[in-house]
Amino acid sequence: MKEIRRLSSEKDFTDFTDIVGNAYPGFNIETREQKKKFVENSMRVQEESPFVTFYGVFEEGNLLGGMRYHDFKMNLLSTKIKVGGVGLIGVDLLNKKEKVAKAIMTKFIEDYRSQGISMAILYPFNPEFYKKMGFGFGTSMNQYRVKPSNLPKGKSKSNIKHIRGDDAKKLLDCYTRIYEKTNGLIEKYEREFQLLFNNPKMKVVGYKKNNEIKGYMVFEFKLSHDKNIFVNDIIVNQLLFEDQESLMELMTFLNSQSDQINNVIFNIQDENFRFILEDPRNDSRNILTPVYHESSMQGTGIMYRVIDLKGIINELRNHNFNNESCKLKITIRDNFVADNDGSIIVDFNNGFPTIVDNKEYDVEINLDIADFSSLITCTVNFNSLYKYGRALISDESYLKKVNNIFASDEKPICMTMF
Repeated sequence: MKEIRRLSSEKDFTDFTDIVGNAYPGFNIETREQKKKFVENSMRVQEESPFVTFYGVFEEGNLLGGMRYHDFKMNLLSTKIKVGGVGLIGVDLLNKKEKVAKAIMTKFIEDYRSQGISMAILYPFNPEFYKKMGFGFGTSMNQYRVKPSNLPKGKSKSNIKHIRGDDAKKLLDCYTRIYEKTNGLIEKYEREFQLLFNNPKMKVVGYKKNNEIKGYMVFEFKLSHDKNIFVNDIIVNQLLFEDQESLMELMTFLNSQSDQINNVIFNIQDENFRFILEDPRNDSRNILTPVYHESSMQGTGIMYRVIDLKGIINELRNHNFNNESCKLKITIRDNFVADNDGSIIVDFNNGFPTIVDNKEYDVEINLDIADFSSLITCTVNFNSLYKYGRALISDESYLKKVNNIFASDEKPICMTMF
């Protein structure tokens, strides 16, 4: 019989490390030294962080697979909610196709539901696999490859400074102010920024004025020509700013690197970033049919899952769903969480939702829990789900109203890797 419990001993972590190394060869956990370091780091993280816990699936004392829990707080539509994150899901090569992964995900969802948590998140090794478990797509990542000279050149970059470890608290303060007003961002702590400075590859510059950071950029260098060490790219992994002035100085800083930098590569969850560029084309020179110039590559990553339908509506009770009034019956298909499978009626009164017990309603929508999870986070609008056959509505005359209930100008942004 399978048992799922917290990893506790060095042997537990050693066995888990072997599973992770085989499940993710790209992590390069092969040598004795690499395995030892991974074990030590994992045990230290669990001991020192109150927000991270490792679990394993055991049978007759043998570890079949494991995972890592993350306790997060996320800004969802200006409401701070607790969410459960899961990462490092791995199954021993000998136990593939034995429903170990299903046991892992079932345990994960049950544990967070028991804490009164309504939302779960993860980064998928295979989006199809997790969509079948009810996880919906989050905002896509767009990768732009830009010549430095093609970025805006402002009047000054005098406030751009190197940001070092002693500024970790100011960096956190900047992030927190942005977190407070950005859909999808996850709360961070000073320790995360201190760890950032322990990575010698990562460089941080920021707009610093009056001893306050108002915007910053985390980047690294990458050789872009295997026969010329003087040709490099800058890869921007994080870009946050509070106002136009800090953004323009950060862009001016990048513009000034054109003598040694071939491309600036932005990984950014904003398809409208191309509007900052005079020439949005990347260096591929590809033409898409009929005459569309390739400007970015796009990838899907972060996934969201409502694990408690009634719970998420109750958590958003103080969010104004665009002043709409409507008694909406929401019928959800969920073959993984039985309590979600079925219908609820939500009375939106001038935008504020209340779950009601009566059976009267104005209109009904019907959709899978994965698509509802994308809808409630505002990754996608209802019109698109309906257009592409992912959702049904009982009365098309309510289509505009239902779309407006779940509409937002801001898709969720996630800048936390786990």
